[in-house]
Amino acid sequence: MLALRPQTRFLLRGSALVIGFLTLWWFVLLNPLLYALEGMGGVFGRLVFGGKSGELIRENPGGDWTFHVPLEMTIPASPVQVAQQVHSIDFDMPRADIIAFTFSLPVFWAIVLAAPGLRRNLRPLATGTAIMVGAELVLLLWFAEISARKSAAQLVGQPADTWLLRFGEYLAVTVIPYAIPFVVALAVHRELRWQIFQWGTDPDTPPRPKPQVDRSRKQRRQANVSKRTNQAR
Repeated sequence: MLALRPQTRFLLRGSALVIGFLTLWWFVLLNPLLYALEGMGGVFGRLVFGGKSGELIRENPGGDWTFHVPLEMTIPASPVQVAQQVHSIDFDMPRADIIAFTFSLPVFWAIVLAAPGLRRNLRPLATGTAIMVGAELVLLLWFAEISARKSAAQLVGQPADTWLLRFGEYLAVTVIPYAIPFVVALAVHRELRWQIFQWGTDPDTPPRPKPQVDRSRKQRRQANVSKRTNQAR
């Protein structure tokens, strides 16, 4: 029977696990993850943006989220209205956009568990899960900040779709959620790095024994030194 290379075995296991975990995510884990993301986003978002408790994120009956992002700005006067001071921006985020911030976690689980050795995977799995939760939370708040600034630009009559905002939104929604599971998995899992890229040292290689000291020669040398010292006295 033809033996498969470690990289090939990893890809086969990883592909099967990605399919399985994404199926589980869609049918079972999606609503609990969204609920947890809403709660953590409300808590940590108030630390980042400020504002009163309970006002940052609110779920609508249709499942969309309404964000209340504190942002100080002045709407200039126009022929139809006077200048106004704005303290916050409210906007809705569709549920389809919010789902993207829970996608990375099951992909990370699949990558880590595709590595051989279940016991050796448990510690990287726990550490990486905590990092992934924090990363998805940061991406959500980053996207909320971008959306708030785009809405604010429209209110003051400035271009809302600047290059910087487009690029930030592209990274937060299209690039980082798909790349970060692989980056975190390789960062926390030493055996996985070795199996795929041969980086570092082989985890299955036993540690090199320490060189043995010839204690007899050392002891004889110390005895000779002590003998000469006593004769000198």
